[in-house]
Amino acid sequence: MKNLLWTILLTALLSFVAFAQCENEPRLEQTGKVLALKKFKTPLAVTKKNSAENEVYLSLEASATNGAWNKKSAEAATLTLFVDGKYNQDVILFAGNEKFDYRVLLGEFSGGEHTLSIVLNDPRSAPNAKEVRIYSADVLPLSKAARTQNNAGDFAALVNAPILYARPDTVDKFSDVPLLTYYEVFPIGENAFKIRYTIIYSNEDGGTQTAALMARWGRATDIEWVYEIEFKDGEIVSEVYQGANHETKKYAGKRIFGNHPVIFDATVNNNFSDTGCSELRSAQLPVKVDLSKKSRETIMDENAWTYRVMAQEASREGRVNAAKLDANTIADPRDYLYAEIYSEPKGAAIALEAETSSGEKFSSDSGYAALRVSRDGYVRIAMRLPKDSAANFPAAFAVACYAVSNDGSVRDGSCQNLRLIKLVLLNENYQPIIKKIDSPPQNVKIGDKAVFVFSRRKQAIFR
Repeated sequence: MKNLLWTILLTALLSFVAFAQCENEPRLEQTGKVLALKKFKTPLAVTKKNSAENEVYLSLEASATNGAWNKKSAEAATLTLFVDGKYNQDVILFAGNEKFDYRVLLGEFSGGEHTLSIVLNDPRSAPNAKEVRIYSADVLPLSKAARTQNNAGDFAALVNAPILYARPDTVDKFSDVPLLTYYEVFPIGENAFKIRYTIIYSNEDGGTQTAALMARWGRATDIEWVYEIEFKDGEIVSEVYQGANHETKKYAGKRIFGNHPVIFDATVNNNFSDTGCSELRSAQLPVKVDLSKKSRETIMDENAWTYRVMAQEASREGRVNAAKLDANTIADPRDYLYAEIYSEPKGAAIALEAETSSGEKFSSDSGYAALRVSRDGYVRIAMRLPKDSAANFPAAFAVACYAVSNDGSVRDGSCQNLRLIKLVLLNENYQPIIKKIDSPPQNVKIGDKAVFVFSRRKQAIFR
């Protein structure tokens, strides 16, 4: 394993590209107020022992004093990072006036002392959110972020993580911002593995409308895989990315700051290109996840702040209005029940249903076939509940199995191995309240339902 790790490092070093993606990058001497300077050192010589020390990341605890993601003209401050006077990336303080740890990859640097400059990007900051407080700025070796330094998959995932250029039509609009980047490692044979990177965006301006996002995905964020890299015996043997129309394409783009591929957000539903640039770019430090037994949306449960940013952006953009629900308008996300379900539909689709003690009925699909879920595996569904659900919470839920065809003419399908994994509600602060269910698997025919009944004692957690 150590030899494999070293081979990966050499691959990264030999493939270093020293040119930038854009012709005209920001220059430190032309920028505004320098908020902080941070000195850091990297080893003078790259060897097996200190290789991970030359690749560094930044842990930046900061807030925008008057920032508020849900308020126009106060959405966020934007900081620009320079290392030794060279443009590195931008950090949008989407958490507003709350202290938040923004973690970003700075890349690989030659041995010696370096200077990180943190600058207020005045033109790219909201007019009323330009007062920034920096609590700490720590530059750390990448070895501290990898789970173990001898784990080739984790180290390779960090040194090859993508750098993302923002979609140009989101700049200055504080829309569709990357909230969190994660990666998965898939063994595919002896000394071979694949790494996939995925970004959770605050929303998608095009593509699936908000009501359908909630009903079919249990969220108003956008979650898109970005880039995939495959290793065999320490060598990169394949690189692909998600292009427009969700088409998988071979990556042929540039690399900067070591071996980090440059990706460009190219479409309104956040698909990508390996060419292009914009006025903002970022390189979030990705976190490792294992989704073999849970949905992608579980990552939001584990990073609860993503729900708050999601809801605030939807509200700011006029997509939250319980009095005027339509395809692109939803109720307050705190008025929904989120269900994690496992299903293997065969010519079928599922929807979540409930009935309160007063006889009021609710369903995730609102009676529309297009809002049902026909995907295999772990899925998330959101269903709006009555405003007084704490006092009138449903005692029973059902997962209904429907024919995929709109007219219901197909009747021989089924929803196999159907399980209700957990239920989630958001409290006033958008913190998820989770009730684990993990029901035994059921095979449900089209037209039938799997019913789950709860006692009042078991409902208490949601009050």
